[in-house]
Amino acid sequence: MEVNESAVEALPVAEQLFIVINEERIDRGLAPIQYMTAQLNSYALQGANADNDPSFPTALTGGSPLSGGEAVWAGGTTSVFEADYYWMYDDGWGGSAGSTSNTDCSSATSSSCWDHRDVVLHTFPSCAGGAAPTLSMGTAYSTTDAGGSLAAMMVSTCGAPPPDVTLSWSQITTLAIMQQKVIGIAALPSGLGYWAASSEGAVSAFGNAANLGSMAGQSLNSPIVGIAATPDGGGYWLVAADGGIFSFGDAKFYGSTGALHLNRPIVGMTSTPDGGGYWLVAADGGIFSFGDAKFYGSTGALHLNQPIVGMSVDPATGGYWLVAADGGIFSFHVPFLGSTGGMHLNQPIVGMSVDPATGGYWLVASDGGIFSFDAPFVGSTGGMHLNQPIRAMAATPNGQGYWLVAADGGIFSFGDAVFYGSPA
Repeated sequence: MEVNESAVEALPVAEQLFIVINEERIDRGLAPIQYMTAQLNSYALQGANADNDPSFPTALTGGSPLSGGEAVWAGGTTSVFEADYYWMYDDGWGGSAGSTSNTDCSSATSSSCWDHRDVVLHTFPSCAGGAAPTLSMGTAYSTTDAGGSLAAMMVSTCGAPPPDVTLSWSQITTLAIMQQKVIGIAALPSGLGYWAASSEGAVSAFGNAANLGSMAGQSLNSPIVGIAATPDGGGYWLVAADGGIFSFGDAKFYGSTGALHLNRPIVGMTSTPDGGGYWLVAADGGIFSFGDAKFYGSTGALHLNQPIVGMSVDPATGGYWLVAADGGIFSFHVPFLGSTGGMHLNQPIVGMSVDPATGGYWLVASDGGIFSFDAPFVGSTGGMHLNQPIRAMAATPNGQGYWLVAADGGIFSFGDAVFYGSPA
């Protein structure tokens, strides 16, 4: 969780809960809870005072009925980060009752194990027509328990934002609390520059790449998860985890999933060879086609060993490959050239890029390890110590080089890829 810890801990404990729960959701591509409300805060306080999960109202202030609701409680701690640790990372069977922090997890097969984690990462039901629900939260900290008592509740409605909002996620995103993560890189067709994009929507331009705009400082419903350049290098798209599309330069808007309720978050995008459309890919391999992008298939209905983390288009056929975190490759209207699906990897795969010269592809792992399939290997960071994990890669126009970008903005150039600078 990449936060400014001292800045978070300077806030009231109830607001810390709002931030930490949302950070856990955002880090997994889930929509953040948009609002804290006075009404839900009062319900959360009742739960914290009673050392129990809060109860729920039937409707929010203003009259919107609840369409879903979840709650968590932790006692014996004054630290939001400690409570989050137990909810998210130590919520299963510990081998004995005495070494298990989740009191409802009574055995290795108990259905209550990891319930708190499921609450934090809950996916709420969509509204009519597949529209995204309005998500609200109440949080509280009580000292009635000598060791401290923390409670949070999250609900969904299909109405307007409640009138008693005490804090919104858009307000939090304007504070210096979250540390921006670089999530993608897009190269100019000439290879003489590139853009790097962050999860907060900032775009940094290097070399001959023009600064065409960004979402920096804007309120986002979901974090940015990918960037794709237009074929002529005159623009780019940013895509958010909810499938919201933001177009800059000569990049045209052809549609989005921003208003839909998705089964799994969007993890990447790629444009058609002529720039007249694009595909969005979700973590379950669901494909959403816009403009002149043709749908050739997906893994949305398959059981995957690991989630999909990226996709690339084949300029020759117009089809696409999907890549999973274990390096499994799923080919649609394109040739299968190999994968790492049957290999033991030191670190998970985080992306792929197509070699424009050979039609092959590279896979890149979070440690910068490169796996080449009908594409030249020209180096990697697999044996280096990195300050932050690799997030994405981009190839040079002739396929004789590539750039890797890390979460802190560090750029690593290999082959004929020229280093033009970085946002690190």
